[in-house]
Amino acid sequence: MYQRDYILNEARKLARLLAKLMGLKADGDYEEYTKQFDIALQDEYNIELEVLLGLTEEEFKAHILSSDHSVEKLNALAQMLYVFAEPFTHADDSILTLKKVLILFDVMAEKHHFDSFENIEKRNTIYRHITNS
Repeated sequence: MYQRDYILNEARKLARLLAKLMGLKADGDYEEYTKQFDIALQDEYNIELEVLLGLTEEEFKAHILSSDHSVEKLNALAQMLYVFAEPFTHADDSILTLKKVLILFDVMAEKHHFDSFENIEKRNTIYRHITNS
């Protein structure tokens, strides 16, 4: 019972964080959005935004596989990076960020047997964008 409550509390906390970040981005407050994004990454994932964005695909996958994050935290990170990459551009850094989202989706599916209709749709959107790049 305690573990279930903990997981629900973590999911709620991450949902609030996502909502806050999406609101800041929608309001066009990119400086505060980036600042809060970086704080969240440091608090929840022990990594700075600049470092995370600078990782290659291989480094990112190794980092994720070596971490002990729950599937909920991995899903939240995937959603955060997806929002961070919007609006999608054909720039290399945008494509790399989207590929990191795909890596997270793959790790969640392979390691945790987790997938969702939302993530499948996002995966398809990313594939279409990368294919058209």
